[in-house]
Amino acid sequence: MSDLAPDRSAASFDSATALQAALAAALNGSGFPHLGQPASAARAIRAAAWLPWPLLRRLYSRLGASEGVRPDDLGRVDLAGVAEWLAGRLPRRRVPAVMIGSSNGALVHLAAALQVPWLPGTVLVPVRRTGDPDRPDDALRFGERVAPPLLERNPDIVLHQMHDQVQDELMVAEMAYFRVKWQRLPEAYARRLAETLAPGAPVIMIEDGSAWPVVRVGERHLFQAGAQGGLDPAGNLDRPHTPTPDGVAAEAEWGAAPALTDAVAAWCADHDHPLIRLRYESPQAPSHAVATIFRDWYRERGERADRLVVPSFAVGDPWRMISSGSVPYWAFFSVRSALVALDDHLARSDPYREIAVLPFQHGVWSAGIATPEDWARVGHAHGAEVTFPGLRRSAFPHDIGYLGRYGDALRRLPPAKEPWRPLPVPQALAGLREDPAMIIRQAPRPAAGRPGSAPTGSRT
Repeated sequence: MSDLAPDRSAASFDSATALQAALAAALNGSGFPHLGQPASAARAIRAAAWLPWPLLRRLYSRLGASEGVRPDDLGRVDLAGVAEWLAGRLPRRRVPAVMIGSSNGALVHLAAALQVPWLPGTVLVPVRRTGDPDRPDDALRFGERVAPPLLERNPDIVLHQMHDQVQDELMVAEMAYFRVKWQRLPEAYARRLAETLAPGAPVIMIEDGSAWPVVRVGERHLFQAGAQGGLDPAGNLDRPHTPTPDGVAAEAEWGAAPALTDAVAAWCADHDHPLIRLRYESPQAPSHAVATIFRDWYRERGERADRLVVPSFAVGDPWRMISSGSVPYWAFFSVRSALVALDDHLARSDPYREIAVLPFQHGVWSAGIATPEDWARVGHAHGAEVTFPGLRRSAFPHDIGYLGRYGDALRRLPPAKEPWRPLPVPQALAGLREDPAMIIRQAPRPAAGRPGSAPTGSRT
């Protein structure tokens, strides 16, 4: 039986694939409207948004589930092929650095300014399953039953099965989230590094230190109830029918796999490229530093740099930020922890004239959600005009049509006044080092030829 096509194996709506697609567009000098979907799909989404919410809710869940892999086909998922597909989406040209590792929207915006690629260390394989969102114990048993063929077919990954009934309530009713983390450097990634890195150019390893309680289902299969969002781990574990964890591991969506870092370090030693390790403790952490770097970069070339845009999750457009001279402050979700972080950024920064917020619509009034009123209140407290380009505020968080409107709204931003060149890598790294939340060090080079670490589900 043939393998599934890579774009049928990995979810297009995931943070890794969607953020990388946004970066690929920016590296080609293009915008990223309606999450990179065709204009016809955007029109359909805008039209569907006027349906009654109960009907639209079912449609939203079913459309998401349509990307799911049938459980019987998990043995046909070739993650080496997925890595080849991800590497192949990026332009082929010599670059002064490559990023690899954890998903992060702020760092994707920084990669766009640097004009360098990013290769994800985690991807989502969505698996079709109909079940009760409030029964993570059932989801665990489902994964235990159907995951072995995926693991047997792909010996270089650890499966971090995630069941987030808070942020993903609508989606986990129709699918299981199988997030996989590479434990060795995929061959396709190694080829892309060799083909595109300029001589002596660094590999920047992105290491999100987020961790989460897990149940160890098997040697390379972990189950995580809840996820980074509106509740902390304890708030998720206190819910009924939640399996009792027996360990802690890298958070499924954002956390870094230490074994992949070891493998990349070995490749760098073999190929005479420095490895720069960029570490932080939560997906929100890099946003302040990146916004500050952008603002300084814009001001150096004569821009006013007084418009802040707040993308969230995958709703954003790195190319439009650069081409309009807008400062990006990425929020990992529209949740209160991200709102508090924005408030802190504004308190530590010169005033912005305007703040444009792009809140991701996940369709439920989930615990810890930050509403448009919350975002507006924080912006107004710092003296800014606050807008929500393309959003029907009265429909939040159900305005699914927003995904088909935000791109047009961003295209109407006034263009930047001055021409620009890519941000130099040393300047970006210097800016990151100024933020205590970012830990940057050049890794000592291991003995040449040392193999990557063996796959493991534990966090070291």
